[in-house]
Amino acid sequence: MTSKEQLINQKLGKTIAHKRKVAGFTQEEVADRLGIGSEAFSRIERGLVSPGIPKLYELAELFECGVETFLVEGSRRPTDQAEYLARLIEHLSATDRSLIVSIAEKLARRLSKDAKAKTDEHQFLI
Repeated sequence: MTSKEQLINQKLGKTIAHKRKVAGFTQEEVADRLGIGSEAFSRIERGLVSPGIPKLYELAELFECGVETFLVEGSRRPTDQAEYLARLIEHLSATDRSLIVSIAEKLARRLSKDAKAKTDEHQFLI
């Protein structure tokens, strides 16, 4: 397995683990529903193996989400992340959405300043 595949499996596993916890299931319960052993499911969550497409569909049904959720939530592409955030806030009131956007703007500015300061500090030390 290539390092790229390992990275994808790890991100996918983390997303599956997060969805499982939010849904209130134990690893054993999900493993039973998927018809696999607990250790096999643990290996999926740890990103050691890929669940495979059929299992992703079963997990999506179990966690009541779209199968794309597993791929988008773990994505590093800003457009995927933006779509994910849009789905999270789409059912909120306009006021609540505005609040979240305002918080995200402030956080992005702060993190951008922090990143620039670290870069400037690093360049100064060189």
